[in-house]
Amino acid sequence: MRLDIPTLAVVTVFVTALLGGLLLFAGTQNRAMRAPTVWGLSFLLGATGLGLVIVRDRVPDWLSIECANALVLAGMSLIWTGARLFDRRTVRLAHIVAVPTLWFAACLLPVVGRDINARTMLCSVLAATLSVLTARELWRGRGEPLLSRWPTVLTLLGYATAMLARIPATVLMPQIATSTDVLGSALFPALAFGTLMFTIILAFLLLNMSKERTELQHKMASLVDPLSGVANRRAFLAGAEQIGAQTSAGERLGVMLFDLDHFKAINDANGHATGDAVIKLFAREAARTLGHGALFGRIGGEEFGALMRVGDGGDVIDVAQRIRLTFAAAAARSGLGVLSTVSIGVAIADDAGDDIEDLLAAADRALYRAKANGRNRVEYAGAPNPEPAASVGRDGFIGPERRAVGA
Repeated sequence: MRLDIPTLAVVTVFVTALLGGLLLFAGTQNRAMRAPTVWGLSFLLGATGLGLVIVRDRVPDWLSIECANALVLAGMSLIWTGARLFDRRTVRLAHIVAVPTLWFAACLLPVVGRDINARTMLCSVLAATLSVLTARELWRGRGEPLLSRWPTVLTLLGYATAMLARIPATVLMPQIATSTDVLGSALFPALAFGTLMFTIILAFLLLNMSKERTELQHKMASLVDPLSGVANRRAFLAGAEQIGAQTSAGERLGVMLFDLDHFKAINDANGHATGDAVIKLFAREAARTLGHGALFGRIGGEEFGALMRVGDGGDVIDVAQRIRLTFAAAAARSGLGVLSTVSIGVAIADDAGDDIEDLLAAADRALYRAKANGRNRVEYAGAPNPEPAASVGRDGFIGPERRAVGA
């Protein structure tokens, strides 16, 4: 079947503009994410530039060559800019105007302005460069689990490769690769069809990547406590169950449950703003002490929990003691006007067969003892089954406890 070249050209322009409109609409659905709006504008600029190219015989050359290609390159610059916005990087006006300005400046040179082959090669290099820069920006944000990120990177690199392939084609077959009659160029059908496919695929991937980001943000919002910025109760319990299921024989898990001392009195005497500040302070200090290897979350009100793999009971007691001391010191120098402390209950699972719920219950009973024994201390319940335990008092001394929970 023979392709109708003018129709293919018009379809390419129309589809590019339509996809730009869809991206603009996607941008209105989430005002916090500006990248889809920028990408939508980039597609509209590209459609305008392509439209000027295909009416070359009806408009002045400066409009169908210099301006048309500048619009296409400006559109690609906006795709790069959108990628920087998408991954929350700094954006400057130079990112948008540098390449189109370079194109205009080059066209003023006789060696470029009077030679269609030189213009073709320069435009191909600039388009390929922008595609590679956009791919690089998206690759830098690969730590975010978005499935569409990698296909987008590969699509952009594929387009850059196709643009660079025009250079040897122009050098080896200048009369075929380029022509003053754009629609009559031997390569125009391939270029138009390739541009159409690239535009559709890229727009789909950008839309899907934006959708995945929104869904990920909603998921994170449902799992993160908005005040403290750590995992909420749902996320903590789900994470604890998952870690428990993945623990192999011989590994030991340690649980810490935290309760901020006299928190209601702090709220009543100083106001909820101070209480919120104390919660944020504890979450920050505890998370910093625990590091990235532990599961940490706010499980309700002034109560927090932590789960970590440990070598022995002494490891988790040492961590709990550091949290107790660092929080008390941070509260004293915070300027909040309160001397906040924390009570901590600790429990250890000796093997993978220990149930997470039992382990949490043992830590909860140890926490209850810590509060009953004067607060601002660490109590160790040991394993869920009865055995002697230890307590850590205000002075940090670890001494023998009467009996573990359940004894």
